[in-house]
Amino acid sequence: MASNSQIGNMESKLEEDVEKQRRCLEEIDELKARWLPTLRNLVAQINDTFSRNFQEMAVAGEVSLDEHDKDFDQYGILIKVKFRQAGELKVLSAHHQSGGERSVSTILYLVSLQDLTNCPFRVVDEINQGMDPINERKMFQQLVRAASQPNTPQCFLLTPKLLPDLEYSEACSILNIMNGPWIEQPSKVWSSGDCWSAVRCVV
Repeated sequence: MASNSQIGNMESKLEEDVEKQRRCLEEIDELKARWLPTLRNLVAQINDTFSRNFQEMAVAGEVSLDEHDKDFDQYGILIKVKFRQAGELKVLSAHHQSGGERSVSTILYLVSLQDLTNCPFRVVDEINQGMDPINERKMFQQLVRAASQPNTPQCFLLTPKLLPDLEYSEACSILNIMNGPWIEQPSKVWSSGDCWSAVRCVV
């Protein structure tokens, strides 16, 4: 059995540990109070834009902050969407939505970040693959509208194909990459100074 002195030492150590834990929790709460309201506000702004844009393309969608008290490595962003009137909002995942539906949701989320992120440009690679023509056309209109706003980052959409008769703004440029064995003969008539203008079309 432990002696009285050992018990006394353990009780003192426990009191010290409890006090140390209390101070640490207070410091965590103080730091959390500095950044969490700002983060919640940003997510709310993203949700407003995402919900509004999503209603124009599908049924409903929302973005929320997945909070876990002080378990900060478990924090994350929850994207919930609904593509049919019958049903409920479900978290975006391969188990609930098709590839095209996930692509639509992803590009609309990126569009929602357009006004909030401070970056020189954004690159989206083949986001339209797997979309049906109706959703692809709507998605493209959303992307063009968002990328054409003043003081927003440039947005590059890389894709092997685009639908015909899409609506572009004056802020958009189409760059056609001419490649393959069939280009060897026509390329001989181009001078080095004319090459860029030959493959760049401003709409």
